[in-house]
Amino acid sequence: MKLRASRSTSAFTLMEILVVIAIILVLAAIAVPVMNAVRTKANMQVAMRNMNSLGTALAAYTNSNDGTLPYEDAKGVDTWQVAADPESAKAWYNALPKLAGLKSVGDYATSPRDYYSKENLLWLPGAVYPTDGKQLAQPLFAIAMNTKIQRMGEDNVKEPVKLNQITHLSKTVAFLEQGIKGETQAMKVQPAYDGSCKGSAKSFVARYGGKGVLLFFDGHAEYYETKDLLTETGKIIWTAGEIPAVIWCRTPEEPPNK
Repeated sequence: MKLRASRSTSAFTLMEILVVIAIILVLAAIAVPVMNAVRTKANMQVAMRNMNSLGTALAAYTNSNDGTLPYEDAKGVDTWQVAADPESAKAWYNALPKLAGLKSVGDYATSPRDYYSKENLLWLPGAVYPTDGKQLAQPLFAIAMNTKIQRMGEDNVKEPVKLNQITHLSKTVAFLEQGIKGETQAMKVQPAYDGSCKGSAKSFVARYGGKGVLLFFDGHAEYYETKDLLTETGKIIWTAGEIPAVIWCRTPEEPPNK
């Protein structure tokens, strides 16, 4: 009589498979937030570095132009064609990158897609940039010049501003992180972002865990939360007779919401 050899099975049971799946899900739940935190920190470092470079370039520009600030924009809509026009050389987005030894916005007019890359001083990896051709029709800015500095005169013309007209350089905003079309507003009371080359606290964006970067006229940059800049009704924080922590106009006496 022949004896039949016995075989032992090594297949996983349903319970073992479920345990393995549960372990994978737990590890993923731990890893994703960690990866996001690492990415956010890296994006913050790039934003701070680029803002500091802008501050250095701004100081160089004012030193070479008798203290006069660059223009906050160009004449008309800031399209690629307008940015590339020689008459737009004094717009901040052309003048300052050049002083940093990099391409100006006008230099990207023939290759707009290259504008949205790390070779551009004004590119921030935390921003949500456009991907389709229609949105590439004009440059969008993740960094903007503070538009409250160059105020409109009675003749509806913004006069050039000199650095010595700004009374509190270490508290007055020169540049800010600006929201781009499609990005979620940091506060619901803010208008929809448009990615303009000029803006204020009302267009400030917080891309890094509720914070964004402000560059001040003395050259230093800091992280701020939007709630430190705007009231719950969407007004820039300002009280007559007081010096706020963050100033948007040339002097703290000027009302920024006008």
